Order: sequence, then C-alpha cells, then structure tokens
Amino acid sequence: MEEATFRHLNHLERCGMRAEYDEFHSLADPIYELPEDDRELAFEKVNRIFFLEQLKLGDFVVRALEACGLIPKKKRSMKAAPVEEKIEASVSSDDASEDMGVGDAPIIEAIEQVQGEESKDEGDLEYELSRKFEEKIKEVSVKRAINKVDEGSNVLNRVSGLPIIELRVLASRFADSDEGRELEAFLIHEFMHAKDMVDPEFDYEDSYIPGNPSVKNLITARFKLLWNIYVDSRLDRRNLPGIMSRDARYREFDNYYRKVPERQRRGIFQGVWDTEKFSHEELLSMATDLETLMAKYVEYDEDFTEEDQSYIHLPGSPCPLCKFPTYNWVDDPESVCDEMVIEAIQIDFPDWESKDGACDRCVEVYELRSGCG
Repeated sequence: MEEATFRHLNHLERCGMRAEYDEFHSLADPIYELPEDDRELAFEKVNRIFFLEQLKLGDFVVRALEACGLIPKKKRSMKAAPVEEKIEASVSSDDASEDMGVGDAPIIEAIEQVQGEESKDEGDLEYELSRKFEEKIKEVSVKRAINKVDEGSNVLNRVSGLPIIELRVLASRFADSDEGRELEAFLIHEFMHAKDMVDPEFDYEDSYIPGNPSVKNLITARFKLLWNIYVDSRLDRRNLPGIMSRDARYREFDNYYRKVPERQRRGIFQGVWDTEKFSHEELLSMATDLETLMAKYVEYDEDFTEEDQSYIHLPGSPCPLCKFPTYNWVDDPESVCDEMVIEAIQIDFPDWESKDGACDRCVEVYELRSGCG
C-alpha cells in the first residue's frame, strides 16, 4: 500500500493535481516529529487510509474479485469527507496544540480515531462475505511483486483446509488509476486463474511433466497459452476486459502451432476459444500431445488426412533420428539434400522417409558422413 500510494500521489502531482498530494504530506510530514519507535505504525496508518479511502486503490482489487464471482458484490456509497478534515476535527479542542502531533492529541491517536469513525460511518463501504465464499476460501492476499516475472496468482493450502488466494502485482500498476483499464484487466485475468484453481470441476493439481528441461518448458508454455485463451474467451463472452484481444491471442497461438496448416490451425484456435468448460487435465493433455489437440478440433478430409497429422513437425517435438526435442526442423530433407545424404540416413533408419523430417543437426551430420557437407 505504501509504494502504490506513493506512486499514485506522485503521478497526480506531476499532472498538476496537487490537492491529495498536499493533503497526504500535511499528515505524513509531522510524523517525523514522533518518537522513532512510533513512526512506522503512524506511516502505515496514513498509507492505509489513503490507499483504501482517499485514492480508492483497493477498489480495483475488490471489483476484480466481484467480476470473477469470487466474492459477492458490495454496496457502494458516496466518497467520504477528506481525511485531513477528519483528522483536523479529531485534534481540535480547547487545550489542543496548534501543531498536529504535539500535545494532548498526537497524530497516531488522531489517525486511530478517524479509522474508528470511518468503520462506523454509514457513508463507508459496507461489505459482508457470503456463506459460499466463507466455505470455499479462507482469504485473498495481495502482495507486492518484485518484477513482472514475479507477478501472477497462486492458491495455497489447496490440499488441506481452506485455500488462500495469493496475488502478486507490481505497485507501479496502481500509479495512474484514472487510466486503470490495464490494471483492471490484469487483476481480473489473474483472479480468473485463481478461480479455476479452486474450482472442483477444473480439478487443478501440480502435475509432473516428464522429459528434459527443454521439453518441460515447451509444454508449460503451451499449457499457459491454452489456459490464457480459456480465460480470455470467457471474459470476452461476459464483456469483461482481458489483457489481450482475441486477435492477439491468435497471433500467439499461431507462433506455437505454425507448422499446422492454416485452415486447421484457425479451426483449432476457434474450437478452444468457443469451449465453455475445460479441466486442468484436458488443457495439459492438449499442451503435451498434438494428436489430442487435433483429434478434438480438426475435421479430416481429402486435403488434410489423419495421416498428414503425423508429419507436422512442431518445435520441441522429437527428431525421428536422434530422438531429441527439435526446434530447428528440416521438414523435407530430400528437397534440400543430395541423394547420397538420404541414402545414408536410410541405411541407419530403413523405415525413415523424407517427409518424416529431421533436425538440422542430424542432417548436417549425415551430410558430413556422405561427403556432401
């Protein structure tokens, strides 16, 4: 809350809107006159009031949870009176010092008094968790991410007890809440992932992915892509903001599956986009095995048969010769290699055909062996 508040206030100040910036410093600056042991708590209270009540930055998180259906909607009312007025009122008395934070009403007590008043104020936001929420989730925790790689959602304590949703987000995303669509989209997207993870029908689990690190990374990337498409398509059907448009997601999908013929590739993407319900196991299976993905969404015809599927060389698929995951395929060595190279390969692999393809390293090795390299 401290960093998000600081960044947002500085953004307002740079835009020439100094009212809340000056109000914050009128409360925060006198804290330095307090004993050192009391300063941290006082700053924490001021930052909390500004984050939740004055700047309403916490509302972005609550609205995202509501949009995903993780919590019921709460009643909203008009904005409460400025914090500075409330604190000034709380320290105003016949014998109080003119200097806030000095005398009979120190600032830390004033802030606590304001917090107590606001919790009872009818104009404050009212909210009670529904029984459904209480039975499914213990708490939602929003923490500061160190960098973009650290951002994202997770669900803790899934196996035993009530799960805890944990979201990590960069404080810089709160810098300009007037242009908050990007922040809103990010929060909703991540909470949708969390909602899937606590959904018994989705049946999320930390699955073991076999293979070497390259294969694991590739399968993980495909799984993440398919899950993101599943999230974005549901948001699109509900007219909620997504972090990427449908066209942008297709370009990402196209990059991973560019070896699949275009018509079938578009058909697969559209099929995934239109699917109302997936389980974790289904998404992982499709990310792991191209055959599973194509069997679900591809209609074979004379232009593209089931046999043709066997000759699609996706990046990361094993080379038929060396069996290692291959990212640089030679799809049809016969079209680019000397005949002696093809004969050399078939001596070692009698069942191999040129349309089976091979990795560029294997082709290079056989070119050297046959004296064509």
